[in-house]
Order: sequence, then structure tokens, then C-alpha cells
Amino acid sequence: MKEIIQHFFKYFSQSPFELYNESGFRHELGIFLKKYYPELNVKLDYPVSRMFNPIPKLANKEADIFIIESGVQKHVIELKMPKDENASHVDLYRVIQDLKFLEQLKDQGFETCTEVFITKRKNIWESINGGIYKLFAGDSVNLRSVTKDEIQPFLIHGGPIELGSTYKAKWEVINDAKGDEYRYFMINVK
Repeated sequence: MKEIIQHFFKYFSQSPFELYNESGFRHELGIFLKKYYPELNVKLDYPVSRMFNPIPKLANKEADIFIIESGVQKHVIELKMPKDENASHVDLYRVIQDLKFLEQLKDQGFETCTEVFITKRKNIWESINGGIYKLFAGDSVNLRSVTKDEIQPFLIHGGPIELGSTYKAKWEVINDAKGDEYRYFMINVK
């Protein structure tokens, strides 16, 4: 799946479109997958209740992009695209939550589980803040479990998130049709 998503970003760099929100980005990726990989059965915003019977306890209730390949191999792509100029703990916390969800799906036998994060918020990769921000700062991300001390009080209800692994990825640069610079990373969950 990583190669397919890399193909999408190569296509995007040659034929950029406007990036305006996560839903639009998800639909553009879905259209690309259906056009260039017609053998894949691609479903957007797919409920986990339709994937499992009985339904296991999972971190999320739906998959951003659910793909069935050759009738049996299951893949999931989770996307995050914060849309305003201020990075928030909530957006970054949800990336860690997505990784937990993807680990759970991997444990349930999914072939590949991939997180894609794209943003034009410089304050994420240039952050000098501590807490959850430090996991995203610099030339690469180093994502891991988050503790109660690393999350803002308003997120305490969600609680700490324990991941099974640490995930590293390099920030990549891309421009949309308006010339706005975005950075993105992609992580395949183990």
C-alpha cells in the first residue's frame, strides 16, 4: 500500500489540486485509487461494524479508507489533515489514536494499515513546545505512546494511549494547486 500512496503523491506533485480539508483530500485519494487501481474495492468512511462480526473493541468507529484486494486482503488508510493555522493538541492526539486503531486492525489480520498526515501548519514541524508537539517537531516525526503528562487537561477524558511500537517517518514537502506548501508523512503500522 505504501507504494500506491507514494504513486498518489507523485501524481499529485505532477497534477496538483487544491487542498482545502481532510474530506476533500480523502475523496481525491479515493478517486485516484479507483482510477489507477480498479482491482481494488475502495470504500470511504467505512464503519467497523461492517468489517467485523462480532465487533471487537477498537479505538475508532470507522476507517477513512477501507480497501479489499483480491477479495480477501484487507487494507486501511487513516488520514489526518488539520485545516486551520493553529496546531492543536486534539489533532496531534488523534494521530496517535489512529495509530492505536491501525495496530488493532493489524492484530485482527489486516494486510496493511497506513497513517497519512498532511498539513501546512509550520508550527507543527517547527514546534519548540513540549508535550505531544515534540513528537512531530523537526525533520521527522517520532511517534510513540502518550502519557497523561503529555496531553492537555481537556483531553484527559480520552486518556493516555499505549502503542505497541514507535513509528518514525520523514516529513516530505509538496505544493497544492494554489502553491501552498504542505508537509506530509506516511507510516505503515507493524
